[in-house]
Amino acid sequence: MHFKDVAPTLISTIILFGFILFSFLAMKPEYSGVKQEVVLFLLGAWSTMAAGVVNYWVGSSAGSKNKDDIIAKQGSPSP
Repeated sequence: MHFKDVAPTLISTIILFGFILFSFLAMKPEYSGVKQEVVLFLLGAWSTMAAGVVNYWVGSSAGSKNKDDIIAKQGSPSP
C-alpha cells in the first residue's frame, strides 16, 4: 500500500475524530477547562474541515480520483 493511498484516509480519520471531540466538548464545556466560546470557535473550524472530508469522499474529488486511476491503468502496459 502506498502512502498516497493511506494519507487521505488517515487525515480524514483525524479530522472526524477531532470534530467528534469538539462536538462533545461543546455539549459538556465543564470537561474542557476552557471558555465555551473557544470550544464553539474550534467546533466551527473542525465542522468546516469535516464537511470537506465528506465532500472529498462522497463528492467530485472521489470521482476525479477514480477517473485518474482508470486512466493510469489504461496507460500502463499489461503484463
